[in-house]
Amino acid sequence: MIHTYNEYRLGDNLVHLNYLRKVCKENPDLEFTHHVNPAYIDQLTPLVEDTAIGLQGLSIPPGAHNAWIGRDNYFYNHPLQHDWVAFYLEWFDHLSNILEVSNPMACKEDFLFDYPALNEPYDMEFDVLVINSAPSSGQLPDFNPQFFEKRVRELANQGLKVVTTAPTGMVSCTLDWDLDVTGIGAISKYCQHIEGVATGPMWTTFNIFNQNNILSRKFYCGHQTVNLTDNTVTINKL
Repeated sequence: MIHTYNEYRLGDNLVHLNYLRKVCKENPDLEFTHHVNPAYIDQLTPLVEDTAIGLQGLSIPPGAHNAWIGRDNYFYNHPLQHDWVAFYLEWFDHLSNILEVSNPMACKEDFLFDYPALNEPYDMEFDVLVINSAPSSGQLPDFNPQFFEKRVRELANQGLKVVTTAPTGMVSCTLDWDLDVTGIGAISKYCQHIEGVATGPMWTTFNIFNQNNILSRKFYCGHQTVNLTDNTVTINKL
């Protein structure tokens, strides 16, 4: 049993478990336990349901491996920290060496989420998904909910059907349907445009199931360029 842990945010753990799923696929003899903030376990469970990965809280056993990118100042000292894909390719090389496994992340397409729950059907159709949830790790220092409320109003006034991840009082919100990050990723199959903040609900919309329908993506991230798909434009300031 190999133990990993990440004491930080939901998004960090989503990206790590996406990597760990692929490690398990290439190494069916390995078993993992990943330790996270217990508040995130329910949202992370769909990523591990068909794998040899268990989730536990932060009672971290001796010998567990820290899977946070900031360990030993790795991220903060890295010359590629402003390029999300380039950085994570090197980070997972580094972490794979620590875990003594081969790195399954060879190109940006490998970062697209592919776990089965993202392909669950929903009876809905809309034009734009706006990820207006507040970031919790300083990803967008000038985040302002009013900016996205104004943007939602503009889109709605154009006659577009918009769904948001935080309430605006103007359009439907994923909270109305109790959708978690997996549900948000799954409904992204039914729209053509995505825009919003680099935070947990955004990551699962980068998935293999919506590639044929997403025409454009505006990604607001203060410190990194996130070129996970060719139709993504990173915007560093509101």
